[in-house]
Amino acid sequence: MTETTGPPAEALHPNPNTDGLTDEQRRGGACTYCGGPLATGTAVDLGERRDSDGVRVFPRACPACAERCAS
Repeated sequence: MTETTGPPAEALHPNPNTDGLTDEQRRGGACTYCGGPLATGTAVDLGERRDSDGVRVFPRACPACAERCAS
């Protein structure tokens, strides 16, 4: 198993209001930022979050959006 170090994904990738995400974005099947479909092998996990109702959300991003939002 590979161990990663550094700040958590939440710190590198600020997330838009999770209340405004589609069901597909909330479960990690579509990019949180652009809404495009995600491939399992290339999606960037943004870390589990909670929406305003306390429901767990699992946002992910496409590589292009993740790079743009992290810089």
